[in-house]
Amino acid sequence: MENFKNKTVVITGAASGIGKGLAQRFADAGAKIVLSDIESGRLHEVENDLGEATEVISVETDVSSIDQVRHLAERTYETFGECHIVCNNAGVAENNLKTWELRQQDWDWVLGVNLYGVINGINAFVPRMLKSE
Repeated sequence: MENFKNKTVVITGAASGIGKGLAQRFADAGAKIVLSDIESGRLHEVENDLGEATEVISVETDVSSIDQVRHLAERTYETFGECHIVCNNAGVAENNLKTWELRQQDWDWVLGVNLYGVINGINAFVPRMLKSE
């Protein structure tokens, strides 16, 4: 896809870092943006920053929860009617500990976001995206 004008792009982890950068670049290219992150305050700041450049909504989402990612998909389709690109970008790391020092709850958090976040994104969006081809 070379032209992103009026395409709908969903970005998880959009409140900062790579996700925020992706949102800005897609907005600059004319895409409609669905921002998603668990950090609602920063998420709404990004939405406000992009609001004049393109159509944008933000949906607070914990990507480790399939129900919340399904809600994200529903909001996307209710608002824009379609989805062309999903950037399963959300990711976390426990940088202060060595891997052998991580507790079970640390592993659950990291795998919940970094692995199941991607799985949930695929499950919630791809079947609908394929139907609309």
